[in-house]
Amino acid sequence: MSPARLKLVATELNFDTLSRADVPHGRKGKHNSLMTRIFQDLEKVGFDVALKIPASALGAQKIQNIRAALTREADKKGFSISTTVDDDYFYVWRKKR
Repeated sequence: MSPARLKLVATELNFDTLSRADVPHGRKGKHNSLMTRIFQDLEKVGFDVALKIPASALGAQKIQNIRAALTREADKKGFSISTTVDDDYFYVWRKKR
């Protein structure tokens, strides 16, 4: 047993252990970098401005997955947002609550 392993059980375990307090509680999904960039920009612009995001910036991700990730992040940040899409761009803007 390695010295870092907690001695909570008497039998040998297949995996290492650690205290629950040391377990990371955040999640960085595959959309994290895109969401970070979008919300950094949304925080800087007014309510009358929409972000015009090229479809190429979305990669191979489905638009519904991007929208779902945006909605989750907007809820966390207390933002109200709207989106729309055309053939070349994905648009995101803040709405007044």
